[in-house]
Parts: sequence; structure tokens; C-alpha cells
Amino acid sequence: MECKLCKALKNEKDKYLYEDKDIVFLPTKTMKGHNKRIMIVSKEHIKYPSISDEREWVDSFIKFCKEYFNEEPTFALCESTYATIPNHWHLIATDWKGNVDIEQLHYTPHRAIKTNVNWRPNNG
Repeated sequence: MECKLCKALKNEKDKYLYEDKDIVFLPTKTMKGHNKRIMIVSKEHIKYPSISDEREWVDSFIKFCKEYFNEEPTFALCESTYATIPNHWHLIATDWKGNVDIEQLHYTPHRAIKTNVNWRPNNG
């Protein structure tokens, strides 16, 4: 049986937000009540990339997410502790507005990352 993430990489190219030779950023299949929820996925079916690759990939994902989530003061970059597809490397970035998995989000190892240190509600 083909991995669901491998299948998504093949069949959902029109949903790609970013792509390079190693990684893809795309919306998650389920939003779980969030306004924005995206993932970074390795193109190669691997469970663990090299430390240097992972560092480079995550840095580029964070940079992208700071723009993507720019209407929020922070976003959560979640570890794959509770991943439904644990054998294909990926991480999830999400806003804090979920009503379905917000409790799980608090228990999942994550980093809260500022999008803009000068952010204020209503730009005021």
C-alpha cells in the first residue's frame, strides 16, 4: 500500500505552496477547525533526514510560515509525536484557532513562533 504522503505528493501538485528538489509545502488534508494548517513534507519517503537537511528544511519552512501566518502574532510548529503517518518525514504548522485538536496541540511538542514582533491586533 502506498504511503498517503507519497500519494499526496503525486496527486496534489496543484496545491503546492512551495517546492524545491527535496521538500514541498502544502495544506494538510484535514484542517481540524483551524483557519490555516500546512505541512512540510520530504519528497523522498524517509522517516529521518540528516540533521543538516532537517535544519535547512525547517529554517526555510519557518521563513515561509512567518509570511503565510502573517495575520497572526504566532503560529505553532508541531513535532510529529502524534503523526498519523509516522514513517514519512513531515511537520505541521498551524494557527491557534482550532476547535477540534486545540487540546492535543497543547500536549504535542511544538514551538510557538512569532510572525512579526511588531504585530498588533487590528494593526493599531
